[in-house]
Amino acid sequence: MTKWLIQCSVCGNERILDVGFNLTVFRGKIYLYCKRCKTNREHKILGFYSEEGRLAQPTEFTGIDIAD
Repeated sequence: MTKWLIQCSVCGNERILDVGFNLTVFRGKIYLYCKRCKTNREHKILGFYSEEGRLAQPTEFTGIDIAD
């Protein structure tokens, strides 16, 4: 699983999304429910947490794209 840092494009709320696939295939944006806005909003993908625990840019992601 990869932990991604995402930010709501409307209210700016940041949160960590832990998923098992590469979010870079969404070209930097993903629509998810925002708890602060209480509706589905566009979220900007800010980066991911590497195995060392540092925040890295999405362009540095080297994991698999989508598992078949």
